[in-house]
Amino acid sequence: MAKAELSVILPNMAGLVQQEINKTVFPPTVQKIFNKAAFTTNETSLERSLINHFTAMPQTTSDLPLASLRSEQQNVLCADPCYLHADRDRLLLFSDSLDITEEEADELISTIQPLLTEFGANLEKYNSDQWFISLAAMPELDFTALAEVSGKAVHNSLPSGDEQTRLAWLRLWNEIQMLLFDLPLNEQRQQQGKLPINSLWFWGKGELNVQPHAWQSTVGGNVLLQQLANQANIEHKSTLEQADLIYTSGKHLIVFKPLELEGDWQQQLTVIDHVLATVWQQLKWHKLAKVSLEIPNYGCYQLTPFNCWKPW
Repeated sequence: MAKAELSVILPNMAGLVQQEINKTVFPPTVQKIFNKAAFTTNETSLERSLINHFTAMPQTTSDLPLASLRSEQQNVLCADPCYLHADRDRLLLFSDSLDITEEEADELISTIQPLLTEFGANLEKYNSDQWFISLAAMPELDFTALAEVSGKAVHNSLPSGDEQTRLAWLRLWNEIQMLLFDLPLNEQRQQQGKLPINSLWFWGKGELNVQPHAWQSTVGGNVLLQQLANQANIEHKSTLEQADLIYTSGKHLIVFKPLELEGDWQQQLTVIDHVLATVWQQLKWHKLAKVSLEIPNYGCYQLTPFNCWKPW
């Protein structure tokens, strides 16, 4: 029987490992992995990496076909709330940590819907910060996934394709921004120290073909991971406490919670290191055939039992 293989993903760690000074204070198992593993640069985002782990072919376009995970309706696009910030001659988009309540989401959707009704679209909530629109027909446009543009300037990521259709969607996008500009709800959010919600980002077009049983098991609270595991009929556990981390065969995937860099990230890494120490021992004594440690937007560390015994 073939031995088990394990892939581990550490979201939001790229910023730490890119600073050499931080590597000196990483916990022991993390340091051993960095020192002994074979490293390959890979700047793929977390979302794109997760999809690639569940599909036969890697996603190579700017968009990611995730709208179908939010609704079984035909002709669906993601329409996620976001904050656009004017910075000199460019617009920066922010979508993380917006802390939108269910009540705020409902009010925003009801405010925006009249514009979309004229556009032949219906705006619905998947959860408080993930929305979608259903359309009579899918536009002949190419979109850009939210994960690819979040924290960046939007100019080069706007919809492209048929010119008339593109201009119509840009007009809708601008009208939504004007509608939300002085919304009382946004004034209240700013008084609470939150960012205003002043735009939607459309994306997620395409068909997602998930491979059945791509993994024997998956672990993690990431919403997309849970959706993909469900689509692929894979045994999934939301927390490490629920999972059996002693592997004997098959391929397994663990996705840790994103590091909170404004918090005590060293303590968070200590918790991760405790899990990796168990993994290291299994690999060292040939109970695992291979371990991959992925850091989205940075790279991948590959380990075999041989790496564990390297003297350097």
